[in-house]
Amino acid sequence: MPLPSHSLTIVDYNGETSRTGLNLGPITAGTLPGTLTAIANWRAAVGAVILGNQRSDRLIAYQSNLNTALPTDPNAQVERKWKLTYVDNTEFFDVLEAIPNAGYGKFFEIEIATANADLLEDNQEFLDINAGVGADLVDAFEALAKSPYGGVPQVYSVELVGRTR
Repeated sequence: MPLPSHSLTIVDYNGETSRTGLNLGPITAGTLPGTLTAIANWRAAVGAVILGNQRSDRLIAYQSNLNTALPTDPNAQVERKWKLTYVDNTEFFDVLEAIPNAGYGKFFEIEIATANADLLEDNQEFLDINAGVGADLVDAFEALAKSPYGGVPQVYSVELVGRTR
């Protein structure tokens, strides 16, 4: 059975959209409130590092329209993205170390559209993930996401990249 997931749709200055998706842990009545809090923290952290608007988000059986307006900043372009690279940091799925995680140590990435390049230090392409909005983004991601194998992620880097459609 596939892992539960969350997606966030971002719109740029021209009205183009891009979607960022995360794998999540199991969703139950007991975990739903914490998951919703983690999603809110993730959206806030993403909002602090992009120029575009968050259009909508989706978790399993719901979709929220967050903002239907276009951004006012012409630099908000879906082709300008943050590439968040992370590693699956869960070696075993049980305390007896009998259930190994096939994804352990593997790297994965997601992209977040309309990156705010003004957050970079001069002549740098990597966001500082040890302080400020970069650290907030890492904390929110690691609290919410799972690797495609279900392991706990550890963010390795957040890099400014350009992508064509």
